Amino acid sequence: MGVVVLLSIIIILAIILFIVVSRDDSTNKSLPVVECYEKNTMLIIDKLQTGDLEGIEGLFKEILNQDSSKADFYVVLANIVRDRGYISEAINMHKNVLKRHDVDEDKLFKGWVLGNLAEDFRKGGMIDRALRTYNDALALLTERESIPKKFKIDIKGKKKKDKEKDKTETPVEVWTKSLLKRYILLCKQVGDYKKLLGLIEMYGSMGGYSNEHEQKREVAFIYNQLGEEEMKNGDKNKAEAYFRKGLTIYRELYPSYINLALLNKDSRPKKSIEFMEDLIEEIPSKGFLVLPLFKELAAEKFEDICNKLLNNNDNDWRVRLELGRYYMEKGEREKGLLEFKKCLKISPMVLIIHQEIWKYLLKNPEDINVFREYANTLNKVLVFNNPFICSKCNYKSSEFLWKCPYCHEFDTFVELKI
Repeated sequence: MGVVVLLSIIIILAIILFIVVSRDDSTNKSLPVVECYEKNTMLIIDKLQTGDLEGIEGLFKEILNQDSSKADFYVVLANIVRDRGYISEAINMHKNVLKRHDVDEDKLFKGWVLGNLAEDFRKGGMIDRALRTYNDALALLTERESIPKKFKIDIKGKKKKDKEKDKTETPVEVWTKSLLKRYILLCKQVGDYKKLLGLIEMYGSMGGYSNEHEQKREVAFIYNQLGEEEMKNGDKNKAEAYFRKGLTIYRELYPSYINLALLNKDSRPKKSIEFMEDLIEEIPSKGFLVLPLFKELAAEKFEDICNKLLNNNDNDWRVRLELGRYYMEKGEREKGLLEFKKCLKISPMVLIIHQEIWKYLLKNPEDINVFREYANTLNKVLVFNNPFICSKCNYKSSEFLWKCPYCHEFDTFVELKI
């Protein structure tokens, strides 16, 4: 849906520009041709408003057959062709526009065309070429000399409005934000987190985020990713510095608490426990993520920590599941079984809860009452193995993730309920 909206904005901007130019040149054209242009543009706008894109490609081609000088319409037509799945054709059309001498003289327009070509490469899986082309497009769109004073943007992305401080976004600003958003997504996909920090600063200064909190969260998660890269490289000092930096920006950066606890697990177990306790204190809803490690390092405190989390949310089945496992390991079967039953009552569709019941029944086949009670519950539910879902793209996972492997967004996973 977002692609359709973006495409609609681009098309409407191009149409408005085209109508103005065509009317200025109307002294050199016959009246029927101008009427044909306006008729087709009206049909295109009507199709965009109704959401019916069928036949829109033909309307564009009809306009271009009558006047092939309008580079704007070739770009928009190439975008339509790309969204229909014809990537190579779209690339060729955008490249042909870039070869025109009049395009090379207009840096803003050239940046717009390059941005669309970068999207062609991204959709076609040519990631390296997409990254280079996005970078070239952004350089042109943010170049001081290429942008009129009314909406000049410096290299850091700060807006310089006119004296009236008009809050209406210009087409250049709208397009630059759109390009930045897609460039940011691609950098997340390839894991270029250092580049991301600069892009996010630019995007935020242009008003791309709804509020400062949203931007801080995004930056903090990037510092966490940088820390995880250093963990993999074996540089614990750099990793810890990145994790702490992220937490100074955004106190609810739960993966950094976990990573700091893991970093200190062997060398400073008490420090590791402190980081886990900080997470539980700061973000109790994510406390379940550290419970297995907490049980390993501080088993004597484990029951109290679980009860503390349950006091915050009595229906947190993940905490009850860990507490039930803890009781079973200690040999307190009745307590463990009681927690598993409560888990079933709260979220009867989650497979890992059923697996714990199965383990109990395999060890205790004589417990007919539990078997009967469980069989009655099983008849009423649909069991599945992916209790978490990405709120952005609906990717499902059996474990809680703080970066979606499909859409690459941060902190989007929520519990799926049926």
